[in-house]
Amino acid sequence: MCCLLASSFYCALAREPKPIVVYTSECSCEEDHAESRWAAKTDLSEPPTIASQIQPITPSEMYGWAGPGVHITRKQDRIPAEQRWYALTGRVVEVRAEEDGDIHFVLADATGNQTGKVVVELPLESRWCSMRTTIFSWTDASFPFETRRGNNFSLIQPHVVTVVGKAFFDVDHAGKDTKDNRRNYDPTLAVWEIHPAMNLLVDHAPPAVAAPALASTPAPVAAAAPSVPKVVTILTPTRIAVPYGEITLTRGMRLEVVSRSGQSVVVRYMGESYRIPVSATDLR
Repeated sequence: MCCLLASSFYCALAREPKPIVVYTSECSCEEDHAESRWAAKTDLSEPPTIASQIQPITPSEMYGWAGPGVHITRKQDRIPAEQRWYALTGRVVEVRAEEDGDIHFVLADATGNQTGKVVVELPLESRWCSMRTTIFSWTDASFPFETRRGNNFSLIQPHVVTVVGKAFFDVDHAGKDTKDNRRNYDPTLAVWEIHPAMNLLVDHAPPAVAAPALASTPAPVAAAAPSVPKVVTILTPTRIAVPYGEITLTRGMRLEVVSRSGQSVVVRYMGESYRIPVSATDLR
């Protein structure tokens, strides 16, 4: 009888409804809850400033990967395969607000009809607030709103984007075989995802597509002396025009210094040089 009572007790617990999560704005919510691999999912590492260390990739290419094939626990930090950086370019086809506070959006290939889509995640912390605000602005989301198991929104403005971040294998959505890269609830979605995205370039066409003219041209600069590496830290968020869009150099980013002239400094970001105000950095 005791066993039966204990079983009934645990069954009742299992049937307890999930708490209602209230999104009060793009960057804040109440009762958000999550446990699985949270340290890895909120990794604050900034992207490399050397372009060759970030691999361009499309959703269908990432969908074509195999899984890592190793056991991954729900409390495990990043495995070696999850330390690699990618610049994933694709068309936004879905936006979802999840109960853990993450904004989950899905990318398909920007051109062609290749099979396979990839999830990108933006956590609920200040580092991702501006990107979350941008993504929400493309939807019919209206604040505040409630959710227990996540809300999907209609896209009112489709965009092609490039996100820069580390690959992440989301075991919560994988089957028992971690060699498989298909989600257990949707075989058109890869288990591999970009989580978290650290940079978002809007309307960033892939190299094979004719691209619009740059909003501004990277500043012509002299090469820095290779024997004296210099690094600057961004203190004030600063927008720069990059190929096919704009990004924000966020507070805390460390970038290579190419040259300095008066009240401006030229820094290298993803292989290109850009002039920014000295006052936005820790240079004096």
